[in-house]
Amino acid sequence: MTAPSRFAAALRITLISAAITAVPGLAHADWRKAETRHFVVYSNGFERDLRDYAIELERIDQLLRTWFALPEQQDERRLPVYIVRNRTDLGIVAPELPERIAGFYSANFRDIRAVAVRAEGDETLRHEYGHHFMFRNFPGAYPAWFREGFAEFFSTATVSPAGRAAVGKTPFNSVRVLNNLRWLPMEAVLGGPPNLQDGRETAAFYAQSWLLTHWTLTDPDRRGRMEKYLADTARGVAIDTALRTHFDMDAEQLGRTLRAYLDAGPRYAELELGAASPALTTSALPDSANEVLLLDINARDGGPANQGPAVLDRARQAAERHPGDLLAQSMVARAELRWGDPAKAEQAVQPLLDADPTNVDLLLLMADARITAGDKLTDPEARERLYRQARGFLARAYEADPLEHRVYQSIAYSRRFTPDYPTANDVELWRRAVAIAPEVASNRAVTAEAMLNHGLVDEAEQVIQPIANDPHGRETPARIQRILTRIAEARAGAATSAPAGPAD
Repeated sequence: MTAPSRFAAALRITLISAAITAVPGLAHADWRKAETRHFVVYSNGFERDLRDYAIELERIDQLLRTWFALPEQQDERRLPVYIVRNRTDLGIVAPELPERIAGFYSANFRDIRAVAVRAEGDETLRHEYGHHFMFRNFPGAYPAWFREGFAEFFSTATVSPAGRAAVGKTPFNSVRVLNNLRWLPMEAVLGGPPNLQDGRETAAFYAQSWLLTHWTLTDPDRRGRMEKYLADTARGVAIDTALRTHFDMDAEQLGRTLRAYLDAGPRYAELELGAASPALTTSALPDSANEVLLLDINARDGGPANQGPAVLDRARQAAERHPGDLLAQSMVARAELRWGDPAKAEQAVQPLLDADPTNVDLLLLMADARITAGDKLTDPEARERLYRQARGFLARAYEADPLEHRVYQSIAYSRRFTPDYPTANDVELWRRAVAIAPEVASNRAVTAEAMLNHGLVDEAEQVIQPIANDPHGRETPARIQRILTRIAEARAGAATSAPAGPAD
Protein backbone atom coordinates (compact mmCIF):
# COMPACT_ATOMS: atom_id res chain seq x y z
CA MET A 1 0.00 0.00 0.00
CA THR A 2 1.55 3.29 -1.01
CA ALA A 3 1.19 6.30 1.23
CA PRO A 4 -0.85 9.19 -0.20
CA SER A 5 0.93 12.38 -1.10
CA ARG A 6 0.94 15.23 1.39
CA PHE A 7 -1.24 17.23 -0.97
CA ALA A 8 -3.80 14.44 -1.24
CA ALA A 9 -3.80 13.95 2.52
CA ALA A 10 -4.29 17.67 3.12
CA LEU A 11 -7.06 17.79 0.54
CA ARG A 12 -8.80 14.83 2.16
CA ILE A 13 -8.66 16.50 5.60
CA THR A 14 -10.17 19.65 4.08
CA LEU A 15 -12.98 17.65 2.51
CA ILE A 16 -13.59 15.75 5.74
CA SER A 17 -13.77 19.00 7.68
CA ALA A 18 -16.39 20.20 5.23
CA ALA A 19 -18.29 16.95 5.59
CA ILE A 20 -18.21 17.22 9.38
CA THR A 21 -19.60 20.72 9.17
CA ALA A 22 -22.44 19.40 7.04
CA VAL A 23 -23.48 16.64 9.42
CA PRO A 24 -26.77 18.30 10.54
CA GLY A 25 -27.90 18.26 6.93
CA LEU A 26 -27.56 14.48 6.89
CA ALA A 27 -30.25 13.97 9.52
CA HIS A 28 -32.84 12.46 7.14
CA ALA A 29 -32.45 8.83 8.20
CA ASP A 30 -32.87 7.74 11.80
CA TRP A 31 -30.26 5.59 13.50
CA ARG A 32 -31.36 2.29 14.99
CA LYS A 33 -29.55 -0.63 16.55
CA ALA A 34 -30.10 -4.37 16.35
CA GLU A 35 -28.82 -6.57 19.17
CA THR A 36 -28.00 -10.26 18.79
CA ARG A 37 -25.98 -12.68 20.89
CA HIS A 38 -22.61 -11.64 19.45
CA PHE A 39 -23.22 -8.22 17.83
CA VAL A 40 -24.73 -4.79 18.31
CA VAL A 41 -25.32 -3.43 14.81
CA TYR A 42 -26.03 0.27 14.19
CA SER A 43 -27.46 1.63 10.96
CA ASN A 44 -29.31 4.67 9.64
CA GLY A 45 -31.01 2.76 6.83
CA PHE A 46 -34.24 0.80 6.68
CA GLU A 47 -35.03 -1.31 9.75
CA ARG A 48 -35.59 -4.36 7.54
CA ASP A 49 -32.09 -4.03 6.10
CA LEU A 50 -30.65 -3.59 9.59
CA ARG A 51 -32.33 -6.78 10.78
CA ASP A 52 -31.09 -8.70 7.75
CA TYR A 53 -27.57 -7.44 8.26
CA ALA A 54 -27.53 -8.37 11.96
CA ILE A 55 -28.90 -11.84 11.25
CA GLU A 56 -26.34 -12.39 8.51
CA LEU A 57 -23.48 -11.45 10.85
CA GLU A 58 -24.83 -13.77 13.51
CA ARG A 59 -25.05 -16.54 10.91
CA ILE A 60 -21.43 -15.94 9.87
CA ASP A 61 -20.41 -16.27 13.51
CA GLN A 62 -22.42 -19.50 13.74
CA LEU A 63 -20.68 -20.74 10.62
CA LEU A 64 -17.23 -20.06 12.08
CA ARG A 65 -18.10 -21.80 15.33
CA THR A 66 -19.51 -24.78 13.44
CA TRP A 67 -16.48 -24.99 11.14
CA PHE A 68 -14.11 -25.12 14.11
CA ALA A 69 -16.43 -27.12 16.42
CA LEU A 70 -16.17 -24.28 18.91
CA PRO A 71 -18.60 -24.20 21.85
CA GLU A 72 -20.35 -21.03 22.90
CA GLN A 73 -18.67 -19.02 25.64
CA GLN A 74 -20.55 -17.44 28.48
CA ASP A 75 -20.44 -13.67 29.06
CA GLU A 76 -18.70 -12.97 25.74
CA ARG A 77 -18.81 -9.28 24.94
CA ARG A 78 -20.66 -8.34 21.78
CA LEU A 79 -18.92 -6.62 18.88
CA PRO A 80 -20.31 -3.20 17.89
CA VAL A 81 -20.72 -2.89 14.11
CA TYR A 82 -21.60 0.41 12.42
CA ILE A 83 -23.10 0.35 8.93
CA VAL A 84 -22.66 3.76 7.29
CA ARG A 85 -24.40 4.93 4.12
CA ASN A 86 -21.44 5.93 1.96
CA ARG A 87 -17.75 6.74 1.88
CA THR A 88 -18.41 10.32 2.95
CA ASP A 89 -19.81 9.00 6.23
CA LEU A 90 -16.88 6.60 6.52
CA GLY A 91 -14.54 9.56 6.01
CA ILE A 92 -16.08 11.33 9.00
CA VAL A 93 -15.46 8.25 11.13
CA ALA A 94 -11.90 7.65 9.91
CA PRO A 95 -10.47 10.52 7.84
CA GLU A 96 -7.12 8.85 7.16
CA LEU A 97 -8.50 5.72 5.50
CA PRO A 98 -7.50 5.30 1.84
CA GLU A 99 -10.42 6.15 -0.43
CA ARG A 100 -10.69 2.62 -1.83
CA ILE A 101 -11.31 1.08 1.62
CA ALA A 102 -14.96 0.23 2.28
CA GLY A 103 -14.69 -0.78 5.92
CA PHE A 104 -12.35 -1.54 8.79
CA TYR A 105 -12.04 -3.21 12.18
CA SER A 106 -10.37 -1.60 15.17
CA ALA A 107 -9.48 -3.02 18.57
CA ASN A 108 -7.52 -0.55 20.64
CA PHE A 109 -7.17 0.90 24.13
CA ARG A 110 -10.32 3.02 23.75
CA ASP A 111 -12.74 0.92 21.74
CA ILE A 112 -13.45 -2.29 19.82
CA ARG A 113 -15.68 -2.07 16.76
CA ALA A 114 -16.13 -2.62 13.02
CA VAL A 115 -17.37 -0.06 10.47
CA ALA A 116 -18.46 -0.77 6.90
CA VAL A 117 -20.14 1.04 4.02
CA ARG A 118 -23.55 -0.45 3.30
CA ALA A 119 -23.53 -2.82 0.27
CA GLU A 120 -19.83 -2.11 -0.38
CA GLY A 121 -17.97 -3.34 2.68
CA ASP A 122 -19.50 -6.79 3.22
CA GLU A 123 -16.42 -8.81 2.28
CA THR A 124 -14.19 -6.35 4.12
CA LEU A 125 -16.34 -6.70 7.23
CA ARG A 126 -16.25 -10.49 7.07
CA HIS A 127 -12.46 -10.36 6.56
CA GLU A 128 -12.03 -8.16 9.61
CA TYR A 129 -14.42 -10.26 11.66
CA GLY A 130 -12.20 -13.22 10.78
CA HIS A 131 -9.34 -11.39 12.51
CA HIS A 132 -11.56 -10.61 15.51
CA PHE A 133 -12.74 -14.22 15.72
CA MET A 134 -9.19 -15.58 15.53
CA PHE A 135 -7.88 -13.24 18.21
CA ARG A 136 -10.76 -13.96 20.57
CA ASN A 137 -10.82 -17.72 20.15
CA PHE A 138 -7.38 -18.81 18.91
CA PRO A 139 -4.76 -16.29 20.07
CA GLY A 140 -1.36 -17.70 19.18
CA ALA A 141 1.93 -17.21 17.39
CA TYR A 142 0.72 -17.35 13.81
CA PRO A 143 2.76 -16.22 10.81
CA ALA A 144 1.49 -13.23 8.87
CA TRP A 145 0.39 -15.33 5.87
CA PHE A 146 -1.92 -17.45 8.02
CA ARG A 147 -3.45 -14.43 9.75
CA GLU A 148 -4.38 -12.81 6.46
CA GLY A 149 -5.19 -16.04 4.66
CA PHE A 150 -7.55 -17.06 7.47
CA ALA A 151 -9.43 -13.74 7.32
CA GLU A 152 -9.60 -13.76 3.52
CA PHE A 153 -10.77 -17.39 3.43
CA PHE A 154 -13.85 -16.49 5.47
CA SER A 155 -14.42 -13.10 3.80
CA THR A 156 -16.44 -14.75 0.99
CA ALA A 157 -18.55 -16.95 3.28
CA THR A 158 -22.30 -16.77 2.72
CA VAL A 159 -25.34 -18.10 4.57
CA SER A 160 -28.80 -18.25 2.99
CA PRO A 161 -32.00 -17.53 4.95
CA ALA A 162 -32.63 -21.29 4.91
CA GLY A 163 -29.32 -21.89 6.66
CA ARG A 164 -27.26 -23.19 3.72
CA ALA A 165 -23.71 -21.95 4.12
CA ALA A 166 -20.82 -21.76 1.68
CA VAL A 167 -17.20 -21.40 2.81
CA GLY A 168 -14.10 -20.86 0.71
CA LYS A 169 -15.53 -19.18 -2.36
CA THR A 170 -12.89 -17.57 -4.51
CA PRO A 171 -12.25 -13.83 -3.99
CA PHE A 172 -12.20 -12.20 -7.42
CA ASN A 173 -9.31 -9.88 -6.59
CA SER A 174 -7.12 -12.71 -5.29
CA VAL A 175 -7.54 -14.78 -8.44
CA ARG A 176 -6.95 -11.72 -10.63
CA VAL A 177 -3.69 -11.04 -8.81
CA LEU A 178 -2.58 -14.68 -8.98
CA ASN A 179 -3.27 -14.84 -12.70
CA ASN A 180 -1.74 -11.50 -13.65
CA LEU A 181 1.05 -10.56 -11.21
CA ARG A 182 4.39 -12.17 -10.54
CA TRP A 183 4.20 -14.53 -7.57
CA LEU A 184 6.47 -14.05 -4.61
CA PRO A 185 8.79 -16.94 -3.78
CA MET A 186 6.90 -19.13 -1.31
CA GLU A 187 9.72 -18.82 1.22
CA ALA A 188 9.03 -15.05 1.24
CA VAL A 189 5.31 -15.68 1.86
CA LEU A 190 5.96 -18.22 4.60
CA GLY A 191 8.47 -15.90 6.26
CA GLY A 192 6.44 -12.66 5.85
CA PRO A 193 5.11 -10.08 6.59
CA PRO A 194 5.31 -8.29 3.24
CA ASN A 195 6.73 -4.90 2.43
CA LEU A 196 3.52 -2.87 2.71
CA GLN A 197 5.13 0.01 0.80
CA ASP A 198 5.22 -2.14 -2.33
CA GLY A 199 1.67 -2.48 -3.67
CA ARG A 200 2.44 -5.39 -6.00
CA GLU A 201 4.28 -7.34 -3.33
CA THR A 202 1.46 -6.74 -0.86
CA ALA A 203 -1.18 -7.87 -3.37
CA ALA A 204 0.77 -11.03 -4.22
CA PHE A 205 1.37 -11.81 -0.54
CA TYR A 206 -2.33 -11.57 0.32
CA ALA A 207 -3.43 -13.58 -2.72
CA GLN A 208 -0.89 -16.36 -2.15
CA SER A 209 -1.73 -16.39 1.57
CA TRP A 210 -5.40 -16.91 0.69
CA LEU A 211 -4.54 -19.74 -1.73
CA LEU A 212 -2.29 -21.52 0.77
CA THR A 213 -4.92 -21.22 3.50
CA HIS A 214 -7.63 -22.47 1.14
CA TRP A 215 -5.46 -25.45 0.17
CA THR A 216 -5.03 -26.42 3.84
CA LEU A 217 -8.42 -25.62 5.40
CA THR A 218 -10.54 -27.39 2.79
CA ASP A 219 -8.84 -30.78 3.24
CA PRO A 220 -8.90 -32.55 6.64
CA ASP A 221 -5.52 -34.20 6.16
CA ARG A 222 -3.78 -31.00 5.06
CA ARG A 223 -5.50 -29.08 7.83
CA GLY A 224 -4.08 -31.48 10.42
CA ARG A 225 -0.63 -31.23 8.88
CA MET A 226 -0.81 -27.44 8.88
CA GLU A 227 -1.77 -27.37 12.55
CA LYS A 228 1.41 -29.34 13.34
CA TYR A 229 3.46 -27.12 11.01
CA LEU A 230 2.21 -23.96 12.76
CA ALA A 231 2.89 -25.46 16.18
CA ASP A 232 6.45 -26.30 15.18
CA THR A 233 7.25 -22.91 13.65
CA ALA A 234 5.77 -21.19 16.72
CA ARG A 235 8.29 -23.12 18.80
CA GLY A 236 11.13 -21.88 16.61
CA VAL A 237 11.51 -24.78 14.20
CA ALA A 238 12.88 -23.53 10.87
CA ILE A 239 10.28 -23.07 8.14
CA ASP A 240 11.96 -25.37 5.64
CA THR A 241 12.41 -28.08 8.28
CA ALA A 242 8.75 -27.90 9.37
CA LEU A 243 7.61 -27.90 5.74
CA ARG A 244 9.57 -31.05 4.91
CA THR A 245 8.51 -32.75 8.15
CA HIS A 246 4.79 -32.22 7.73
CA PHE A 247 4.29 -31.86 3.95
CA ASP A 248 7.32 -33.68 2.55
CA MET A 249 8.17 -30.80 0.23
CA ASP A 250 10.24 -27.64 0.11
CA ALA A 251 9.00 -24.08 -0.55
CA GLU A 252 9.54 -24.34 -4.32
CA GLN A 253 7.56 -27.57 -4.49
CA LEU A 254 4.82 -25.98 -2.41
CA GLY A 255 4.61 -23.13 -4.93
CA ARG A 256 4.20 -25.57 -7.82
CA THR A 257 1.56 -27.48 -5.86
CA LEU A 258 -0.42 -24.30 -5.23
CA ARG A 259 -0.24 -23.28 -8.92
CA ALA A 260 -1.67 -26.67 -9.90
CA TYR A 261 -4.36 -26.29 -7.22
CA LEU A 262 -5.30 -22.88 -8.61
CA ASP A 263 -5.39 -24.18 -12.19
CA ALA A 264 -7.73 -26.99 -11.12
CA GLY A 265 -10.16 -24.44 -9.67
CA PRO A 266 -10.39 -24.33 -5.86
CA ARG A 267 -13.73 -25.63 -4.66
CA TYR A 268 -15.75 -24.32 -1.76
CA ALA A 269 -17.42 -26.26 1.03
CA GLU A 270 -21.11 -26.26 1.93
CA LEU A 271 -22.70 -26.71 5.33
CA GLU A 272 -26.23 -26.84 6.70
CA LEU A 273 -26.70 -24.59 9.72
CA GLY A 274 -30.46 -24.93 10.02
CA ALA A 275 -33.19 -22.44 9.30
CA ALA A 276 -33.82 -21.19 12.85
CA SER A 277 -33.43 -17.41 12.90
CA PRO A 278 -31.09 -15.93 15.56
CA ALA A 279 -32.74 -14.00 18.39
CA LEU A 280 -32.76 -10.27 17.67
CA THR A 281 -34.15 -7.06 19.11
CA THR A 282 -34.16 -3.60 17.57
CA SER A 283 -34.51 -0.14 19.08
CA ALA A 284 -34.27 3.46 17.97
CA LEU A 285 -31.40 5.72 18.97
CA PRO A 286 -32.16 9.27 20.14
CA ASP A 287 -32.63 11.97 17.53
CA SER A 288 -29.20 13.32 18.42
CA ALA A 289 -27.61 10.26 16.80
CA ASN A 290 -28.26 11.71 13.36
CA GLU A 291 -25.92 14.53 14.20
CA VAL A 292 -23.40 13.12 16.65
CA LEU A 293 -22.98 9.34 16.24
CA LEU A 294 -20.34 9.49 13.48
CA LEU A 295 -18.45 12.15 15.42
CA ASP A 296 -18.63 9.96 18.50
CA ILE A 297 -17.03 7.02 16.67
CA ASN A 298 -14.31 9.37 15.42
CA ALA A 299 -13.62 10.73 18.91
CA ARG A 300 -13.48 7.22 20.38
CA ASP A 301 -10.57 6.43 18.10
CA GLY A 302 -8.78 9.74 18.54
CA GLY A 303 -8.36 10.72 14.92
CA PRO A 304 -5.53 12.78 13.39
CA ALA A 305 -4.51 15.86 15.32
CA ASN A 306 -4.95 18.22 12.37
CA GLN A 307 -8.68 17.51 12.22
CA GLY A 308 -9.06 18.22 15.95
CA PRO A 309 -10.20 21.86 15.82
CA ALA A 310 -12.93 21.09 13.26
CA VAL A 311 -14.22 18.04 15.15
CA LEU A 312 -14.08 19.74 18.53
CA ASP A 313 -15.93 22.82 17.30
CA ARG A 314 -18.60 20.64 15.68
CA ALA A 315 -18.87 18.51 18.82
CA ARG A 316 -19.35 21.52 21.08
CA GLN A 317 -22.07 22.96 18.85
CA ALA A 318 -23.89 19.63 18.68
CA ALA A 319 -23.72 19.20 22.45
CA GLU A 320 -25.21 22.67 22.94
CA ARG A 321 -28.15 21.68 20.75
CA HIS A 322 -28.73 18.52 22.80
CA PRO A 323 -28.34 19.45 26.49
CA GLY A 324 -28.72 16.50 28.83
CA ASP A 325 -28.55 14.00 25.96
CA LEU A 326 -26.40 10.98 26.87
CA LEU A 327 -25.02 10.38 23.39
CA ALA A 328 -24.29 14.03 22.60
CA GLN A 329 -22.67 14.80 25.96
CA SER A 330 -20.59 11.62 25.90
CA MET A 331 -19.45 12.48 22.39
CA VAL A 332 -18.35 16.00 23.32
CA ALA A 333 -16.57 14.63 26.42
CA ARG A 334 -14.53 12.28 24.21
CA ALA A 335 -13.71 15.13 21.84
CA GLU A 336 -12.62 17.33 24.76
CA LEU A 337 -10.39 14.56 26.08
CA ARG A 338 -8.75 14.11 22.69
CA TRP A 339 -8.42 17.69 21.49
CA GLY A 340 -9.75 20.06 24.16
CA ASP A 341 -10.04 20.47 27.91
CA PRO A 342 -10.44 17.50 30.34
CA ALA A 343 -12.27 19.79 32.78
CA LYS A 344 -14.92 20.50 30.13
CA ALA A 345 -15.22 16.77 29.54
CA GLU A 346 -16.07 16.33 33.20
CA GLN A 347 -18.61 19.15 33.02
CA ALA A 348 -20.39 17.30 30.23
CA VAL A 349 -20.37 13.94 32.01
CA GLN A 350 -21.00 14.79 35.66
CA PRO A 351 -24.76 15.63 35.41
CA LEU A 352 -25.35 12.41 33.49
CA LEU A 353 -23.39 10.40 36.06
CA ASP A 354 -25.35 11.99 38.90
CA ALA A 355 -28.52 10.69 37.25
CA ASP A 356 -27.06 7.25 36.46
CA PRO A 357 -24.24 6.55 38.96
CA THR A 358 -23.57 2.97 37.78
CA ASN A 359 -23.19 3.78 34.07
CA VAL A 360 -19.86 2.15 33.19
CA ASP A 361 -19.16 4.29 30.11
CA LEU A 362 -19.70 7.49 32.11
CA LEU A 363 -17.49 6.25 34.95
CA LEU A 364 -14.78 5.41 32.45
CA LEU A 365 -15.06 8.87 30.89
CA MET A 366 -14.67 10.51 34.30
CA ALA A 367 -11.64 8.33 35.03
CA ASP A 368 -10.17 9.18 31.61
CA ALA A 369 -10.66 12.88 32.32
CA ARG A 370 -8.71 12.66 35.58
CA ILE A 371 -5.96 10.53 34.01
CA THR A 372 -5.69 12.87 31.01
CA ALA A 373 -5.47 15.88 33.31
CA GLY A 374 -2.84 14.07 35.37
CA ASP A 375 -0.80 13.22 32.29
CA LYS A 376 -0.43 16.93 31.62
CA LEU A 377 1.14 17.64 35.04
CA THR A 378 4.84 17.55 35.94
CA ASP A 379 4.33 17.63 39.72
CA PRO A 380 4.39 13.94 40.79
CA GLU A 381 2.21 14.47 43.89
CA ALA A 382 -0.46 16.46 42.02
CA ARG A 383 -0.43 13.94 39.18
CA GLU A 384 -0.79 10.97 41.54
CA ARG A 385 -3.67 12.72 43.33
CA LEU A 386 -5.61 12.86 40.06
CA TYR A 387 -4.71 9.25 39.27
CA ARG A 388 -6.07 8.14 42.66
CA GLN A 389 -9.29 10.00 41.96
CA ALA A 390 -9.49 8.22 38.60
CA ARG A 391 -9.08 4.86 40.34
CA GLY A 392 -12.04 5.74 42.54
CA PHE A 393 -14.27 5.99 39.44
CA LEU A 394 -12.71 2.81 38.06
CA ALA A 395 -13.50 0.93 41.28
CA ARG A 396 -17.14 1.90 40.83
CA ALA A 397 -17.01 0.77 37.19
CA TYR A 398 -15.60 -2.58 38.32
CA GLU A 399 -18.50 -3.03 40.73
CA ALA A 400 -20.94 -2.32 37.90
CA ASP A 401 -19.25 -4.55 35.31
CA PRO A 402 -16.29 -6.76 36.29
CA LEU A 403 -16.04 -8.00 32.68
CA GLU A 404 -15.13 -4.58 31.22
CA HIS A 405 -11.50 -4.82 30.08
CA ARG A 406 -11.05 -1.05 30.02
CA VAL A 407 -11.39 -0.96 33.82
CA TYR A 408 -8.36 -3.18 34.37
CA GLN A 409 -6.17 -1.54 31.76
CA SER A 410 -7.00 1.95 33.01
CA ILE A 411 -6.18 1.11 36.63
CA ALA A 412 -2.86 -0.38 35.58
CA TYR A 413 -2.14 2.54 33.24
CA SER A 414 -2.80 5.04 36.03
CA ARG A 415 -0.16 3.36 38.19
CA ARG A 416 2.72 3.46 35.71
CA PHE A 417 4.46 6.42 37.44
CA THR A 418 4.37 4.95 40.96
CA PRO A 419 7.80 3.89 42.32
CA ASP A 420 6.82 0.23 42.80
CA TYR A 421 5.22 -0.25 39.36
CA PRO A 422 4.69 -2.93 38.23
CA THR A 423 3.63 -4.86 41.31
CA ALA A 424 2.23 -8.37 41.16
CA ASN A 425 -1.23 -6.79 41.31
CA ASP A 426 -0.40 -4.59 38.31
CA VAL A 427 0.61 -7.70 36.37
CA GLU A 428 -2.69 -9.31 37.30
CA LEU A 429 -4.58 -6.24 36.09
CA TRP A 430 -2.89 -6.40 32.68
CA ARG A 431 -3.33 -10.18 32.58
CA ARG A 432 -7.05 -9.77 33.21
CA ALA A 433 -7.38 -7.05 30.52
CA VAL A 434 -5.78 -9.35 27.95
CA ALA A 435 -7.90 -12.33 29.01
CA ILE A 436 -11.18 -10.41 28.65
CA ALA A 437 -10.27 -8.69 25.37
CA PRO A 438 -7.46 -10.69 23.71
CA GLU A 439 -8.07 -8.81 20.45
CA VAL A 440 -6.75 -5.51 21.90
CA ALA A 441 -3.18 -5.82 20.66
CA SER A 442 -1.98 -2.61 22.33
CA ASN A 443 -2.40 -4.20 25.78
CA ARG A 444 -0.14 -7.13 24.95
CA ALA A 445 3.19 -5.31 24.73
CA VAL A 446 2.77 -3.49 28.05
CA THR A 447 1.52 -6.69 29.69
CA ALA A 448 4.54 -8.66 28.46
CA GLU A 449 6.89 -5.94 29.74
CA ALA A 450 5.25 -6.01 33.18
CA MET A 451 5.48 -9.81 33.27
CA LEU A 452 9.17 -9.76 32.34
CA ASN A 453 9.83 -7.45 35.29
CA HIS A 454 8.56 -10.27 37.49
CA GLY A 455 10.48 -13.00 35.73
CA LEU A 456 7.39 -14.48 34.04
CA VAL A 457 9.28 -15.24 30.85
CA ASP A 458 7.11 -18.03 29.45
CA GLU A 459 3.88 -16.13 30.10
CA ALA A 460 5.31 -12.94 28.58
CA GLU A 461 6.19 -14.86 25.44
CA GLN A 462 2.67 -16.30 25.22
CA VAL A 463 1.22 -12.80 25.53
CA ILE A 464 3.45 -11.12 22.94
CA GLN A 465 3.60 -13.84 20.27
CA PRO A 466 0.07 -13.24 18.86
CA ILE A 467 1.11 -9.75 17.69
CA ALA A 468 4.71 -10.52 16.74
CA ASN A 469 3.82 -11.24 13.09
CA ASP A 470 0.85 -8.92 12.60
CA PRO A 471 1.38 -6.98 9.33
CA HIS A 472 -1.14 -4.34 10.48
CA GLY A 473 -0.03 -4.13 14.10
CA ARG A 474 -0.08 -0.73 15.78
CA GLU A 475 2.78 -1.60 18.09
CA THR A 476 6.11 -0.66 16.54
CA PRO A 477 8.23 -3.60 15.37
CA ALA A 478 11.11 -2.13 17.37
CA ARG A 479 9.18 -2.39 20.65
CA ILE A 480 8.08 -5.95 19.94
CA GLN A 481 11.64 -6.89 19.01
CA ARG A 482 12.93 -5.39 22.28
CA ILE A 483 10.48 -7.59 24.19
CA LEU A 484 11.43 -10.69 22.22
CA THR A 485 15.10 -9.87 22.82
CA ARG A 486 14.49 -9.56 26.57
CA ILE A 487 12.76 -12.94 26.51
CA ALA A 488 15.67 -14.54 24.66
CA GLU A 489 18.22 -12.93 27.01
CA ALA A 490 16.27 -14.08 30.07
CA ARG A 491 16.25 -17.62 28.74
CA ALA A 492 19.93 -17.49 27.92
CA GLY A 493 20.73 -16.12 31.36
CA ALA A 494 18.69 -18.84 33.03
CA ALA A 495 20.51 -21.51 31.02
CA THR A 496 23.91 -20.05 31.90
CA SER A 497 23.16 -19.85 35.61
CA ALA A 498 21.58 -23.30 35.85
CA PRO A 499 23.61 -25.66 38.03
CA ALA A 500 25.50 -28.36 36.26
CA GLY A 501 24.12 -31.88 36.44
CA PRO A 502 25.78 -34.63 38.44
CA ALA A 503 29.02 -35.99 37.09
CA ASP A 504 28.95 -39.38 35.46
